[in-house]
Amino acid sequence: MKPRVLFYIPILGYGGVERVVQYLSAGLAGHYDILVAAQGSEPGDLLSQAKLPANVTILPAPIERSAMKHRAIPRQVRRLLSILDEYQPDLLLSAWPRVHLTVGMALGLLPPARRPKWILTEHNEIQGYLGPGLRGALKTALIRLLVRNADAYVAVSEKVARLSGAVYPGSNFRVIYNPAIAPDLERKAQEPVEHPWFQGQTPVVLSVGRMDTMKDFPTLLRAFQRVRERIPQARLAILGEGELRPQLESLVAELGIGEWVWMPGFQANPYKYMARATVFTMSSAFGEASPLVLSEAMYLGKPVVLTRFATAPEFVNSGVDGLLVDTGNPQALADGLVGVLQDPQLQAEFGAKARAKVKERFSVERAVAHYVALFEAVLGQPTAALKSV
Repeated sequence: MKPRVLFYIPILGYGGVERVVQYLSAGLAGHYDILVAAQGSEPGDLLSQAKLPANVTILPAPIERSAMKHRAIPRQVRRLLSILDEYQPDLLLSAWPRVHLTVGMALGLLPPARRPKWILTEHNEIQGYLGPGLRGALKTALIRLLVRNADAYVAVSEKVARLSGAVYPGSNFRVIYNPAIAPDLERKAQEPVEHPWFQGQTPVVLSVGRMDTMKDFPTLLRAFQRVRERIPQARLAILGEGELRPQLESLVAELGIGEWVWMPGFQANPYKYMARATVFTMSSAFGEASPLVLSEAMYLGKPVVLTRFATAPEFVNSGVDGLLVDTGNPQALADGLVGVLQDPQLQAEFGAKARAKVKERFSVERAVAHYVALFEAVLGQPTAALKSV
């Protein structure tokens, strides 16, 4: 009988954590039975649409936004205890600080013999979650009080490991980079695109991400308005969905750029657009750790222009394989985008160096091998060995 692993995540939605779970679940299913539970869900979420092995089970989750608030933690603790009682996983892997708080409280209510092993994973810059002032101090205090005695700690970048290690008591974070380079990525990138902007003649700036505060798309929209003043033929596509869509649509109208901005929502295959875009950009203000879309764009040979969020320098050497600009600065982002859009040679140089940089580091096979080794160590029961990568 295979050991049972429960992935416990914040939301069944469209974000990076969900795709990491998708890739890992598919890769780990040969060794473990997989359960995926979340504190909330969105209609038509990525995991529910994904083709996953038969022994990967996605548990239904609440759809109301209130289920994903801190005040809902006691209710989520009861729900998690029910899941643990029904499915009795051998190992629980959690992601996101609010989820860790839930796990810490739930496991503290169980006798040691009934507790699954616990691996705590951090996918984001912890300071973005904590925030400043009294609220941040309260969250830190709750973490230090409730999130204790995980059996292993994983961070998705060196920077995240350092930042998280200063917050979680008794932690010793190891780094396992997110799996981003799925085996079928290049095949998906070659699928046809009907949209006229992606036929090879139009300079297109592309961004992909959830429409939330962290991504700071208002800065990108204001930057693009400045880009068009210098490159009138430029176009902007933002692939993604989220609660801030109405505000972004209002800003597009306010800036008078609606004719040149395309926001089609979540796309099951963003790679076919990514492969045909001229420049890939991220305008994130905080919270990024190891962005999958960044690794994917670099792998596809796209020149990238990013804001200098905390972990950005770990992935992009500015001026060598991409450009980094100040966060929250539309003019700086516009200048960076214009500089790359107007220089085809620079586009080619950045793209080639970016692809070479990420080609090995972010494969699904590599991440799965690291997680299998970690699971074996934590559970103390070896599974069939994977070839080391």
